[in-house]
Amino acid sequence: MTVQPDAPVCDIDFYAESTIADPATAYHSMLSAGPVVWLEKNQMYAICGHSDLVASLRNHECFSSAKGVSVDDEINKFLIGSSLNSDPPQHDVSRSITFAPLSPKNLRHIKERIETEAETIVDKLVAKGEFDAASELAPYLPLTIVRDLVGLGPNGKDKMLEWGAATFELMGWPGERRNKAIENLKQLRGFLEDPDTLDNLSDNGWARRAIKLGIDGGMEPARAAELMRDYIAPSLDTTISAIGYAIMLFARNPDQWQKLRDNRDLVRNAIEEVVRLNTPIRAFTRYITQDIEVAGTTLKKGSRVLMVYGAANRDPLRFPEPNTFDIERKTIGHVGFGQGVHACLGMNLARLEIASLLNSLADQVQQFTLNGPVVARVNSTIHSLASVPVKIASDIASDIARD
Repeated sequence: MTVQPDAPVCDIDFYAESTIADPATAYHSMLSAGPVVWLEKNQMYAICGHSDLVASLRNHECFSSAKGVSVDDEINKFLIGSSLNSDPPQHDVSRSITFAPLSPKNLRHIKERIETEAETIVDKLVAKGEFDAASELAPYLPLTIVRDLVGLGPNGKDKMLEWGAATFELMGWPGERRNKAIENLKQLRGFLEDPDTLDNLSDNGWARRAIKLGIDGGMEPARAAELMRDYIAPSLDTTISAIGYAIMLFARNPDQWQKLRDNRDLVRNAIEEVVRLNTPIRAFTRYITQDIEVAGTTLKKGSRVLMVYGAANRDPLRFPEPNTFDIERKTIGHVGFGQGVHACLGMNLARLEIASLLNSLADQVQQFTLNGPVVARVNSTIHSLASVPVKIASDIASDIARD
């Protein structure tokens, strides 16, 4: 069926590898066209203006997640049922179970452990003098601490990154990467459905706790096992993405790093600014449950619309000079952690991990200098970096030189 769009036509392919590598250029093109655009190459409307996106994300009755948030309805059949791929009231029940360990109150119990591990990895990397922030620094805390806290046991622990990446891959159009991602998603499905999985979960892990609470609350065991998915995709990839991107930004903006070193009260806001610019989740879709008009464009019942978080976070109507990295910016309202009922489940944990690393680095590192090309990681949904090679000037090195 040929669509006659009643929104500006944008000639970018949102899922082309060139767009994945440089999404900011695509966001600018979309926003220049309008707050809602028709992506001709993807045959889909996209909401990219900040105010319209926020209003739509808060309207889950019309912009539904219950039929999945992938662009591909065949893939959505695998995803429906998790907190991300559901609406209230089902969403509220599952989220109330899986969010509890990630609340600020409960994260206080692991804060010291995270800070200690942050110091450990920073000491190691600073001693080297140069390292890859994307591969050596960014994954450390998620893989050292968070993976153990989730507690998927030996059969699931080492597959979390692959399963998470595959899930995000299949929420977009992965192209030639599709078959590998589907195979990983099938492995995840087999893990969730395997009766032995429950026996192998860590006794005190978040996964076992969630399943027990689900069953105690009246869920069928198979449905309760699905709760584990809330910890698999969101808990690693997005945090790893933000950490690598943060170091790149500070290397390119040494004045901002000096501001942070001079005033640690800026750490929290710096994290929000990094997440605004990076926007780890580029976009999800929503299913339209009834005809609705957004910015003069009628979105038809039964269609899907792309909710472009990354573009909204660079909307100049909301964030003046949106491409500038400014850790003192008023970042309230950014959608890098989502919005509405589907705000990021693990955002408090991500903030804690990133803050611990930035504080530890600020204790020792005077400056980051890029020491090679920054290389993007290819994933149709996650904006992440595969390589951020940096050389550092450290206080330790300065002390040695003075001696």
